[in-house]
Amino acid sequence: MFVIFFLQLSRNYATAPAKEQKVKVPVTMCGVSENYASALYIATVKASALEKVESEILDLIEVSKKSSKFSHFMKDLSVPTDTRVKAISNICAQAKFGDLTRNFLVVLAENGRLKHIDAIAKKVCRVNHGTQGGA
Repeated sequence: MFVIFFLQLSRNYATAPAKEQKVKVPVTMCGVSENYASALYIATVKASALEKVESEILDLIEVSKKSSKFSHFMKDLSVPTDTRVKAISNICAQAKFGDLTRNFLVVLAENGRLKHIDAIAKKVCRVNHGTQGGA
């Protein structure tokens, strides 16, 4: 009986997954946009995709600045959640954004937080580039 238990234990121990990379945001951030910025920073650092995701989100912000209709869509909470999610998913597909960017933007759309994308991006950029100060 002990041998069976030991073999099972050693098999599990030998095939244990590698430790997950621990990532910490180098500055303390509090608030809605800061919480999303922290989550985005940690996810992108773990995936070694910070620069790519930052660039894609900045591209989306630039488009929203050029289109008042799109900018209004991003801020309008009266748009049904499923419509926001579908629109963001389609935009990400057309822009050929990566999965991390698409997933993050979908979460923002689901939670009615697309209006915070500019503040989130500024905070992630500030952390990534090591600058301090207000948004």
